[in-house]
Order: sequence, then C-alpha cells, then structure tokens
Amino acid sequence: MSLLLLWACAGGGTGAGAGGAEIFVESPQVKAGEPVLLHAPLDVDLPEVSGLKMEPNGVDAEGKGIWKVQGADGSYILTFPGDSPEAAPRAQLFVDIGVPGPKAGDLEDLVLPPPPPAPVWPWILAALAGLGLLGAALAWAIRRFTPKPAPLPPEPAWAVARREWEALRQRDDLSPEQLALALSDVYRRYLEASHGWPATSRTTGEIVDNLASELTAAQLGRARRLLGAMDLVKFADRESREGFFEALDADFHELVVVHG
Repeated sequence: MSLLLLWACAGGGTGAGAGGAEIFVESPQVKAGEPVLLHAPLDVDLPEVSGLKMEPNGVDAEGKGIWKVQGADGSYILTFPGDSPEAAPRAQLFVDIGVPGPKAGDLEDLVLPPPPPAPVWPWILAALAGLGLLGAALAWAIRRFTPKPAPLPPEPAWAVARREWEALRQRDDLSPEQLALALSDVYRRYLEASHGWPATSRTTGEIVDNLASELTAAQLGRARRLLGAMDLVKFADRESREGFFEALDADFHELVVVHG
C-alpha cells in the first residue's frame, strides 16, 4: 500500500511521515495484504472508507494512537473531517494497497507533494567564507609583494638644531633664564650629534677646548656665549638684557649654519 499526503487544510498542514506531523503513516507503500500503520491523535474521528478496516494497534512514543489499516487492493482517500462541517478537512490521505497508484480517473493527478527546497544558507555561508579567505590572501599578497619605500635620510643635525631653536624663540611662556638655558641645550645637543662626543655632559671649558682646533677666536667667543647664556642673562641687569637674545641668535646662526 502506498500513501500520499494531500493537505487542503486552511493555514496549511504537515507532510505524511514528517517529524511532528499530526496524522501520518509509517510507510508510503505496502504490498497487497500488508497493513498500513496509521498514527493519529486518540481523539481523532477516523474516516469510514468502503473496503478498508481500521483496528487499534497501541500508542506511539508521542502519545498518538496507532491503527492498522487493511483492505482489498486498490486506491483510497482517507478524509479526516475538520472541527465543523464548514471547516476544511483536518487531513486527506491518499492510500494505495497492492497497486502502483491510479492511472486514470479522478485520482490520476494525485502526486506526492514536492520535497521542500534545500536551504540556501549553507551555500551563502560557504561563499562568504571563501570571499573572506580570498580577501585575506589578496591582502597578504599586496603587503608581501608591494615594494616598501626607501627610508627617508636622517635629518641633519644642523636642521634639527635650527628647527628647535626657532620653536623656542617663538615661545613667550619662558623666563629669560629658562629660555637662555633651553637655547644653550639646543647648541650642546647639536655639537653632540655633529661631533660624536658627549657635549651635553661636558663643561663649557671642556667643550671650548675641544672646539679650539676647529673655530677661530671670534667663533670660540660666540660658542662660549651660547654655552653660558643662562649665566650671562641671569647675572646681567635689565638694561644690558636688551638685544641679548638677538645677539645670541647671531652667534647661533654663525656657528650652526656655517659649520652645519
């Protein structure tokens, strides 16, 4: 016997034998003389179909009743009525016993409902994962094979010193002593970077002695004023400070630019 489930219930129905179906059979087809096991709620009104006999056969794991349906060879429709005469049938089951199925007449067009389409989300996830891997591979290839720009040459010591000097000369939040000390430090760091000896930790006398072989007497005087600028401005009276930093600028540019 083969069984085809046709649902005409309002709001839809469940497929025969599908998990959670309200009314279904265990096998879609049986041979002549074999019973069909019908699962249905215990309170369901079993249809009366000429040529078929239904007998109770226990209860399944979900608490539904099991009935053995047997009859002569042929095709049958089991219609389970709805809740009211006006309601659509609760279910309609098309049953074949010992025959391959209707070949003519009103039942010829009855067919199994098509299986539900395969879900597309696994393909979507796979495509997204593939795109992610491809993007990662492209990013790695771009980083791996893109030529790196050559590093910029280091800024020369004289350029660093001039930039820091000008930045300090633009500030108006430093006292004359603080400004003079900061400018002297710029000159010391310039000497250290350009000569390769620790001018920031040497005394003014030691630095001048090291520069004696490179500078003229006038230039050594400028270097001494730059190195001792904080003491010069600290102990000078207010009148003698006029033009002090302008003179210090001249000393700095003479020594740093010419010898940078």
